[in-house]
Amino acid sequence: MMFFYLCLLAVLLATYWSVLNRVKRNSAGLTPLLGWLIGLGFFLIVPLVILTLNGGYEMPASEGITEAWTKVNLANPIFFRPYLVIWLSTMLTCVAAMVSSGAAVAKDAETCVISLRKLERVILVTMALSVVDWVVLIWLVGGVAQFLVSHWYLRGEVLAERFGSSFTLYTRTSLANQLLFTGAAALYSGLALRDRSTRWGFTALMSLFLILEMIVSGNRIFIAFYLLAFAASGWLYGRRKLIALLMVGSPLLILLFSAWGAVRHDLSKVPEAVDGGVIELDVSGQALSNLMHVTEGGAVMLLMHIVNDFGNKFDYLYGSTYGRVFTFWLPRSIYPSRPVDFTNQAAILYLPGETTSLCSTALGEACANFGVVGIMALPLFTWVVACYTKYLAGGPGGRPLLSAVSFVVLIWFARCTFAENVINLIEVALLIWALKLEKGLCTTEAPVWLQSATPNADLFLPSSFESPDPLG
Repeated sequence: MMFFYLCLLAVLLATYWSVLNRVKRNSAGLTPLLGWLIGLGFFLIVPLVILTLNGGYEMPASEGITEAWTKVNLANPIFFRPYLVIWLSTMLTCVAAMVSSGAAVAKDAETCVISLRKLERVILVTMALSVVDWVVLIWLVGGVAQFLVSHWYLRGEVLAERFGSSFTLYTRTSLANQLLFTGAAALYSGLALRDRSTRWGFTALMSLFLILEMIVSGNRIFIAFYLLAFAASGWLYGRRKLIALLMVGSPLLILLFSAWGAVRHDLSKVPEAVDGGVIELDVSGQALSNLMHVTEGGAVMLLMHIVNDFGNKFDYLYGSTYGRVFTFWLPRSIYPSRPVDFTNQAAILYLPGETTSLCSTALGEACANFGVVGIMALPLFTWVVACYTKYLAGGPGGRPLLSAVSFVVLIWFARCTFAENVINLIEVALLIWALKLEKGLCTTEAPVWLQSATPNADLFLPSSFESPDPLG
């Protein structure tokens, strides 16, 4: 059985890599389709590789979760059907990406020049909004001291109960700004890699805000999105030394992400946790566990159990969680029976009594709604994303800011629920439109001086204008 799994995995990896390279060749930068495929690779394929090579996985007892879904043993025939469902859906997704991925290059990409100063202003606007967001959150919690001891997830639940719809609106706006900042920062770094010209001071400021965002929100996902975008840009623009450096440093990043997960529930105890050896414990023999944590491997384990459980142990949801795209906007005072999102429904079923949420990848939600037919959800969505990518490419300069933000959101699509991410994308697009952040960002005609003079440092120019860079 394990030999068969390894053969299936080899075919999947070869197909995925071939499709990813095809999409890369047809991408002018960070595009939605590229983000979707990278998200699938990171949150679905990598955990599947780990489970296959390890023959399965069981969450350590130290995590305090003992439910059946925390164990996957591929030697047990019961997991053959879930494995095959994942394999078929991912293979069909690759085929859909191969067929539908035409050249997604903006019509005026050759003459498009992105203003560096304008992009920096966009990022500074999102930073200012983040600072306001942090101040408001700390004030709502009850001050700095109370904030430091509050649980990063539970405080949101408490505030939602206290303030209702107004807090929901606040959190939605905050999330849209976080995604916008992450996408803008990814675009900025990607252009710097393309043109081999980095403004280290501003890049350091962006990095500081990413870290502060993780500390305040407790969520490391935005740093993960940025790093995936950064690595993707390095790959797009042939920065081999940079990719090698990221590969060498990845074990340290995995360790830091895992250590943060262990201490983020109470920031006041971070010094004690470090002195008490939490980080040392992670170094001493939890490499596999850390890797599963970073790639959200538990979501793929839950996905395998969902394939087996829904239709037998639980009833199918028949599209109800996808319908939240239309009902999410209605407050519970108007629609009291409005269904919760799938991450909360999964937590109710698989972690009863706990106030939390559980991701099971986009495929997990599809299978919970439609059973085995759900394997077609990812290929169909891939076609939609390819069409959206071409639509953005047809706009002024390829709409670089919205495209980069969509790249980030589409990574999240692979990890989490459909309706919530559709809403995320709509809200970010509305924020960009309301603040007119895309306006003037890209000029489709090079200035007169550019035709006969040296490049201006205030503009990101086409990649033919390159300066020496030690990370070449």
